[in-house]
Parts: sequence; C-alpha cells; structure tokens
Amino acid sequence: MPEALPKMKVLTLILLSLLIFSACSKDDKSDVRKAKWGMTKEQVKKVEKADLVKEGDDILTYRISDAAIPVEVEPVETEEGEIDEQEEITPPEVESIGYEYDLLYVFGDNGLGMVVIHLRDSLDEPDHYLELFKQRTKVVTKQVGEPAKGVASYRDHQVKTNPYEDPAAICKGEHGLQHIWPTKDKRTNISLELDQKKFAPEPECTLSIFYESVEIPVDQELSDQLHEVL
Repeated sequence: MPEALPKMKVLTLILLSLLIFSACSKDDKSDVRKAKWGMTKEQVKKVEKADLVKEGDDILTYRISDAAIPVEVEPVETEEGEIDEQEEITPPEVESIGYEYDLLYVFGDNGLGMVVIHLRDSLDEPDHYLELFKQRTKVVTKQVGEPAKGVASYRDHQVKTNPYEDPAAICKGEHGLQHIWPTKDKRTNISLELDQKKFAPEPECTLSIFYESVEIPVDQELSDQLHEVL
C-alpha cells in the first residue's frame, strides 16, 4: 500500500470492501451471503460463486476480493522556486487499490454452522486497524439494529483503563478487542474481533468477523481454534 495515501482514504476503501463482503444477506431465506445454516458442503458450493481455494473435512475456504478502486495519490509538495514553468505539468498519480479476504464456511454434524470473513491484507499502522474496527462496529450495529457488547481480553497483561487507547499493544498481543451482537433474528451470533496476528514476524494486527448459528453450532473445539488463530 503506498505510504502517500491519506489515512482516511485507505480506511474508507477497506470499509467499503467489508460492507460488500461481510454483510448478512438481505434475502430472508439466507443467513450469510447466499448460504443458509444447516446447508451441506455441496449446497454451499452451488450458491457460493467465489474462488474455492481449499476444501477440508469441516471447512470450505474461498478467496474474495473487492474491485480495484482508483485512488489519487497526493502530489509531493515542492518549495517555491523549485517549479520549472516550462516543464509540462502531469496529472496526479493514480493507484488501483484492492483488498483480499479469506471466506470460511465451517460445518458441523448438522451442516453449516459458522462463516468467517478474515481480512488478509496488512495495514500500515496499528491505529488503521483500530479505526477500521470502530467503523465496522458502526456498520454492523446499523445492520443489526442494536449496539454491540464490548469485551477486552488481557491474557496475562495488565488491565487497561481504556483498551482503545493503544492499538500497538493489540498488535503486540497484550490484549484483544471483541464486539458482540448476540442472536440476530434469533438465528445468528455476530462478533467482530481485533487481535494480534499469530505467527507474524513482526507485531501486527488481524481483523475478522464471525457469524455463528444459534441452533446449529459447530464443534466447540474447532470454533475456539478459529477464534484463536484468525
């Protein structure tokens, strides 16, 4: 991602991407995207048109991405006297920015019970992740129609008075943030999670949104592993 891009433009682009890919389906017959809780893997394959990149016993993994959006890069500032009036003036540089996501359909004994959408791309700064987390919270709150319940997990680190004040600490694994919307339409639990990216060579954050069936849960151990790793 070019460093010259303004922070808010970057965040707006990512937010637009998540709006496309992680919103619940508006179709009353579907729960997430075009899928419905309890579907088999073959049924999900028929309705999901994204690229299938991996198939396991309990998980179908797809790769989804937003369309590249042209973004004007801010021109480099020059001091007065440096500009050659005879030199041809060229328009500002334009970058095409697109973001990739892992889309996981997770199955239990009774069919589809969880969907996870995980942001693959790395952002430039820890506060970019936190700003995205806050903006995404507003979007889901509007979709669900009620505010989220906030949770901060500190592991063995000292509890912070304000867990939102130091996003770098999240990327270092000192604590994580989770916003929860329980029982949407009495069918789906939704949680948005900002945490340390596991196995990254340098401190980095990761952001995922989880949709979980109320009536058709997946294996608890598998669910815990996905929440821990993604």
